[in-house]
Amino acid sequence: MLDDELVIETPERVELHYVLANVGNRFLAAAIDHFIQVLTLVLIVVIAGAFSDWRLFNAMSVWAAALLVLVVFAIYWGYFVAFETLWSGQTPGKRIMRLRVVREDGRPVRFFEAFVRNLLRLAIDFMPFPTYAIGVVSIIFSARSKRLGDFVAGTVVVKERATEAPSLDEIIKVSEIEQRRLDSAAAAPFTADTRRLTESEMRAVQTFLKRRFELTEPNRTALAARIAQAISAKLNIGAVEVTPESVLEEVGRQRRIQSRYSD
Repeated sequence: MLDDELVIETPERVELHYVLANVGNRFLAAAIDHFIQVLTLVLIVVIAGAFSDWRLFNAMSVWAAALLVLVVFAIYWGYFVAFETLWSGQTPGKRIMRLRVVREDGRPVRFFEAFVRNLLRLAIDFMPFPTYAIGVVSIIFSARSKRLGDFVAGTVVVKERATEAPSLDEIIKVSEIEQRRLDSAAAAPFTADTRRLTESEMRAVQTFLKRRFELTEPNRTALAARIAQAISAKLNIGAVEVTPESVLEEVGRQRRIQSRYSD
């Protein structure tokens, strides 16, 4: 496992692998977002000045100044909260840099997490203004590259793969359907003591079964055959009239059953 990789195991024993975002990627994403915020603020000022014939700024009252402060706060803080809530943990900057904020259990962030992490961004992580020094130091020295807002909100920032990964709910749903299909299948074509497999051998089987739908032919069939041949030799599985992929499915099914009894 890479040092910057985050592995989350769900209650269904499905492992989700994420690559943690580093300081450089997060800084560039924040720079893009702040540029958009400044541009938005400038447009608001220009439009407000044009409609008031610039008299608003010639004699700015206390109320007008207070309103301007509220607008700046809403653009700076509300921008991140709104986008991360509506775009499932992404802002325009994060989307361009292919980053996403997720909860520590791998699920999408909700309004509460977006609210808290960005409140801490404004109050602590952004300081000393406008260096982000506290947030940068926290990201560098924390095990999961978290700034203080992430610690309080229970979130992490991860990189997205080149191809869009399925959501956790989609993975769980597919896993449940696959489990029901295996449980209702015909009698097992063989019986093997999967406890004889090493952790690395079993991990190879599980990794293939989880990621096989991302593979294209003939790579998928070739990889299944290579893994199944090694596993069959280790478990003394004779010739069976099923595909190599079915052999790996059955090994995975028997492993779950045998692990259940050994717990």
